[in-house]
This record gives sequence, structure tokens and C-alpha cells, in this order.
Amino acid sequence: MNPCLNIIARMVLNTLMEDMIAKNIAREKGYSFLQVKTVQMGKYEDYDDTNRFYISLGFQEFEMLPTLWDEANPCQIYVMSVE
Repeated sequence: MNPCLNIIARMVLNTLMEDMIAKNIAREKGYSFLQVKTVQMGKYEDYDDTNRFYISLGFQEFEMLPTLWDEANPCQIYVMSVE
């Protein structure tokens, strides 16, 4: 196997395992959702990658707060059910 593909496969597996662990911990604590915050898609390329990463894990857009941090950094909130 190509060494780069092996590294990518391990990263994907680690991400999926961390996602499962986070959901299990949230469920055990009685939570229904996980929430993350980042800068809204379309403002900065680096944050666009972060948004796409959260979406790929199953997070969905919940709310955008345009002035939580400041006008140049609108806060996008994503949520995911742990059910």
C-alpha cells in the first residue's frame, strides 16, 4: 500500500473513532447533541476547510451569529445528534 494512503486511512479511522467516543460520552452524560463553533463558510479558506470537515462528520448548520466574535468573524454553529 502507498505510504501516503496508509497515513490517510489511519487519520480517517482515528477521526471516526474519536467521533464515536465523543458521541458515547455525550450520551452517557445525558446530552442529545454535540455542538461546534467556527467562522462562517466563505470568510477564510482555512475555516472553509474546517466547515467542510465538520459537515463530513455529520454536523449540520444550526445558527449563524454575525457579531458573537466580531463582524469580520461571524460565528457558525453546527450541531449533531448523538442519538
